Formats: sequence, C-alpha cells, structure tokens
Amino acid sequence: MVLRFYRGIRVTDFQMPGLHRLVRDLSVNAGITNVPEVWILPSSRSIAFVTGDRRSSAIALSRGILETLESDEMAGVVAHELSHIAHNDGRIMWFSEITVKMVNVLSIIGQLMVLINLPSIFAGERELSLVLLAVVVAAPVVALLLQLHLLRTREFAADTGSAELIGSPRPLIKALRKLEGGRSPLFMRWVAGRREQRGHTLLRTHPPVRERICRLKRLESDPRWQRTYTPVTEQELVEMLLPGHGTEVVVVRGERE
Repeated sequence: MVLRFYRGIRVTDFQMPGLHRLVRDLSVNAGITNVPEVWILPSSRSIAFVTGDRRSSAIALSRGILETLESDEMAGVVAHELSHIAHNDGRIMWFSEITVKMVNVLSIIGQLMVLINLPSIFAGERELSLVLLAVVVAAPVVALLLQLHLLRTREFAADTGSAELIGSPRPLIKALRKLEGGRSPLFMRWVAGRREQRGHTLLRTHPPVRERICRLKRLESDPRWQRTYTPVTEQELVEMLLPGHGTEVVVVRGERE
C-alpha cells in the first residue's frame, strides 16, 4: 500500500536482471529465504527504503538514486536496506511505535484525571503527587527520545550489516559521501521524500552522515573486510540502465554498425 501510494512500479527479473541479481545475491548472504520484491519509484530524488519482514518484503529504489550511484555504491545501499530486513527492524520499529502511542494515550488519560480532580485537590480532599504528575507529563517526551535513539541505533547496525554482507564498508562510504555532497536524503524507510533533518542529534531519526562514515571507516582496518564486491557484469550494467555509468543503450533496427 505504501509503495503504491508513492506511485511505485514493481519490476521483474526480465525487466532489470542486474538489479534483481544484486538483491537476490545479497539476500542469500543475509539469510533471507524470501527474496524481497523490487520496486522503482518515479522520483528524481535519491530514495531507498524497505517494507515488510523476512516473510514478505519489498525494496524500493528511486530513479534518482539509480542514476546517481555506481554499481558498487548501489550494492552498499541495497545491503544496508536488506540488513534492516535481516535484523527484523520492521517489527522492532512497529513495536516501538505502538509503545510510544500507548504511553501518549496513558499520559493523556492521567492528565485528564488530574484536571477532573482539580476541585477536590484545591479543596484539600485529595492529594496530588508532584512526582507522579511529572512522570505523567514527561513520559511521552522520554518515550519519543528513546524511540529516536532506537532508530539511530538500528541505522548503525544496518551500516555494519552492509559491510558484512558485501565484505567491505567502502561501497556504503562512497554512497554516503556522494549523496551527502548532493544534499539528497538516502534511507527514507518511513516517510519517503522528506529532507534530511537538521538540529540536535537527539531529535533525528537517522544519525548524522559524517558520524556514520566515521564508524564505517573504523571497520576498514578489519582484515575481514578488505575485499571488493562486483555485483553485476558489464552486460547487466547496461541492462540496469544506470546513467551514472555513462552507458548509453541504443536499439538499432537492421544491420548493426
């Protein structure tokens, strides 16, 4: 439903075999038995996100991100998104969202009860615990901050998962640098199309890109992750129609020149 809301188009293996092979190979590495569906968003902005869980999922990539990134950089982004599926982040985020909403509802009920009992409190018939009142008022804010911290933690975990799946953190580092340089949002899993958030880190759903790159750089010293990853062949790069490669596809009827 979310994918269709953003006018996403599901592409088959026949239409984009190179991209499907990339998703399929990384899904096997991540232990995802049900390979996610591949959807393309008709947007010029750089957007990538996943929906669903291990049982049924989909990965969405915008035309903008396909045109911006090279093949190895695209592999880093896809591996990051598939790590979210492998880690069951969808369920974790769903549980955190439900918890925050429940805390908000309970807080509203508590504040209403205080308002209803104000006459009795002023008359001295009832006592009001200031500590309890502070907890009722502050609980929604604390719950939201904890949820945002959880979101940032899962992003760091997905970055590490990308390095593990590919065998190197370099592709994702290159992708983050390129997209940050263009000031385009990258991993928009929940609300596609919004600009990268500004302000204090505590109020971000995603960590600052520079901090993510710094953490990924620390992984480069690990000898396990010194490999390079070639996701597709040259022919498949042509089939993927990535303008970032400077490849032009021309269909000629008749004799080939």
